[in-house]
Amino acid sequence: MESKKVTIMNRLSFISLIGTLFLSILFFVPYIPVTLEASKGFLVSIGVILSVLSWLTARLMDGKFTIPKDRLLFYIFLIPIVFLIASFFSESLYHSFFASGFEVGTFGSVLTLSVLFFLCSLHFQVENRIKKLFTLLFSGTLILGIFQIVYVFAGLDRLLPGMFSGVVSGNLIGTWNDFVLFYGAMVVLAVFTLEFLKLDKIQKIALYSIISIGLIFFMIVNVSLVWILVGIFSLFVFVYKISNKNVKVKNIGEDKLSTENKLPLSSVIVMVVSVLFIMGGNMFGGFISKYVTVSSSNIRPSAESTFQVAVQAIKHNPFFGTGPNTFAIDWTQWRPSTIKNTEFWNVEFSQGVGSIPTLLVTTGILGFASVILFIFIFLFRAFKYVRLAFSNINKNYFLFMSFLLSLYGWILLFVYTPNILLWTITFASSGVFIGILVNKKNISVYSLSFTNNSRISFFSMLTIVVLMIMSVFGLYVYTKKIISIVYFSKGVSSTNTTAESLLKSETLLLNAISLDKNDLYYRTISQVYVAELNFILNDKSLSEDIIKSRAQSTIENIQKSANEAVSISPKNYQNWVNRGNVYSSMVTMGVDKAYENAVESYDNAFIFAPSNPGILLARAQLEFLKKNNESAKKYIEQSLVMKNDYLDAIFTMAQIQASEGNLPAAIKQAEYAATLYPNDSSVFFRLGILRYDNGEFGNAVNSFEASVVLDPSNLNARYMLGTSYLRLGRTDDAKVQFEILNKYIPDNVEVKRELEKIRNSSLVESKKNVNLPVTEKN
Repeated sequence: MESKKVTIMNRLSFISLIGTLFLSILFFVPYIPVTLEASKGFLVSIGVILSVLSWLTARLMDGKFTIPKDRLLFYIFLIPIVFLIASFFSESLYHSFFASGFEVGTFGSVLTLSVLFFLCSLHFQVENRIKKLFTLLFSGTLILGIFQIVYVFAGLDRLLPGMFSGVVSGNLIGTWNDFVLFYGAMVVLAVFTLEFLKLDKIQKIALYSIISIGLIFFMIVNVSLVWILVGIFSLFVFVYKISNKNVKVKNIGEDKLSTENKLPLSSVIVMVVSVLFIMGGNMFGGFISKYVTVSSSNIRPSAESTFQVAVQAIKHNPFFGTGPNTFAIDWTQWRPSTIKNTEFWNVEFSQGVGSIPTLLVTTGILGFASVILFIFIFLFRAFKYVRLAFSNINKNYFLFMSFLLSLYGWILLFVYTPNILLWTITFASSGVFIGILVNKKNISVYSLSFTNNSRISFFSMLTIVVLMIMSVFGLYVYTKKIISIVYFSKGVSSTNTTAESLLKSETLLLNAISLDKNDLYYRTISQVYVAELNFILNDKSLSEDIIKSRAQSTIENIQKSANEAVSISPKNYQNWVNRGNVYSSMVTMGVDKAYENAVESYDNAFIFAPSNPGILLARAQLEFLKKNNESAKKYIEQSLVMKNDYLDAIFTMAQIQASEGNLPAAIKQAEYAATLYPNDSSVFFRLGILRYDNGEFGNAVNSFEASVVLDPSNLNARYMLGTSYLRLGRTDDAKVQFEILNKYIPDNVEVKRELEKIRNSSLVESKKNVNLPVTEKN
């Protein structure tokens, strides 16, 4: 018999766990631009730590362990052990251990999810608790669905401005792909529940609402993977239901025999709609997008590209890979050369084609094998008991529910890169499945009382105390990290257009760095310091001595922050590029060894990202600053060999040629760019500027007109078009453009001045053409 205190601590552990699982669906940080990945990751991490801390406290009080006697508990903790070892072989220890704290794939995140699995296997061994869990999951899903309907169709973000600043995608899950993938899992559970449980009217309405909302968003987002998964799972329910017409049904709260001969309506509806969209998704999706659209891009490396990177990573370290959470570094170093010819040439993927295949790169053969081993044993056991449970699917309703949810999740982790919520649901449902097997006596429990043996008591209590200290440390680490993210988010959201806003941004970023020394934070603050330096050098109100003193201090801050970023993650090419950029910005200021440090930085960046033409272009721009035009042209030519349609490189070459007075050559470069990007308004605008500077006003008009047609909101192109019209004497056409500009920017002095000139010239012209009356003398 448990004491009252032990019961309270066990209950606190359960409440923390189930509350975390429910709130993870809806949780976000209001009014602060903290990403959903960070906010939900923080909730899950803190919730799991509080739950395990309460459970350990209870064990310390009653002196007894009671856990499922199952080897899966060993295999689940084998995964973070391998991750821990792999972290010490990492290319960036910071990114592999905890990173910002809430990225999926770090040692910290995997340890948290493993503990979550363990806690779920302990706490969900009682049917009443299992019922509460699925009731809360359905409730959270329904609330989420209603919220999203209001948010999308009623513009809730406009009614509550600023509240959803962290909800950048428009939903509370993450990307729209993540949203429909999560909702797909809950639609599958809703279909299963409707077909195999006898429900009251309110419960049916709630579940049909979940299905309806899910189908609406599936149609809007139109992700083929969701249709396939939902369709397959619904087909399973349909086939089983049809092949077993006379079944026992179970009412929540009581067992009741009944004969069910009705058509499985919910599974039929979901299955038919899924088939229609699998076969004609583009046609239906195109029709729906005319009325409502959401951003649902899903950019991932292909399976082939992931495998190519994995081969290189295994050559680097076959057993432990390059380190947890370092795929972005590996991708930039070893990505296939064909990527540079696609629109994703400059995208830095943090994962491969799927979350689990990514582990082959980041944790090597052992890390990948540890996860595969766990999944294989789990699914082998699950299929074994589920097969036996088919004899009475209603009696084993919760067993099937947890199995379907975990199976759905593990499939996703193989073929997709879901966010933290879907990882959480997958590990939790797998743990719940083990707990249900304990409830059904399919798995026995192992009890150990360590109060009777002094030696066992000492080591057991020591272990518990150490684990509690580790839990408190984890609580401290994750709290610091979320606060640092809040500071950072506020710091980067500042406008940075005035000295005051730069100072505010600097203060916030320094606060973030004091809590978490992140290379991203250091890169960002180095750019803030560069902007501050420009303000100082252009401040006419300061004396020369003050300018010199402040400039020297700011330059030291720039160098220190850029170097700190490199030291935290020396193989991240972005840190080297940033270092090169800040030193490049100081070349014209005469800072000692600024040019040499910039060259060194770009050379190192190119080592870690050898297929990135942007680094060669940055080197070319550095040489251009030093008036080494021929060297600059060589680097541009190299970048164009690597990527022949590299727009920035083409226009940098044009800029160099224009600076040399060779405007015809510069115009040819811009005309070539226009053939490559015929739908880019900015290309025609830049071409128009070159033609205008060369006195080709007629050709300039053609370029500016094309720019305005492609992008009517391009006000700079309109201004130059109006100016070019004036050069050609087309006053009326110019007047039209400046009147449009005056409507958009009524306070612009230059536009008003041009309009006044046109009106005055028109007035003078009209006076010249006045025919005075002729007076005849008699």
